Amino acid sequence: MTVRLSTLVLAALAAGCSLGGGYRAHATPAALAARHRSCPAADTSAVVQLVNDVRRRAGLRLLGGDPHLAHFAASRSATMADERRLSHSGWESGLRKAGLVDDALGENVAYNYDTPAAVMQGWMQSPGHRVNILRTAFKRIGVGCVIDERGHRWWTQDFAG
Repeated sequence: MTVRLSTLVLAALAAGCSLGGGYRAHATPAALAARHRSCPAADTSAVVQLVNDVRRRAGLRLLGGDPHLAHFAASRSATMADERRLSHSGWESGLRKAGLVDDALGENVAYNYDTPAAVMQGWMQSPGHRVNILRTAFKRIGVGCVIDERGHRWWTQDFAG
């Protein structure tokens, strides 16, 4: 019997996520490695919709999809797949270097969830990830996902507000 291993890393929250002021994300991430393929756009869009469904039920403002954050998130997913490890290392400095000046930033990552619904369920069951999804300061979201050569998905949500 094969046991599916799904891993979550708690999101970086609070103190390290409040710098600067204003908005403009101009992410310039590295291209996806040749051995990865992007998840279908419908899957990353579905995650944005699922996040907004959760926020709507909680009475919170809906997040706008941000193509610059999505591009950065896809790059983060590709980097994690290349390194074969989940990591938040460098995410905030990467966004800052890309020109993001929002006061609030957050990131959720996950590995080996096959569908948007499954990864959202995993994030919502994790207190740290749930806090990011429901954080009132966030206004925008970008979702990235790549599929590695083994068929495993590497997911990233980047938030800004």
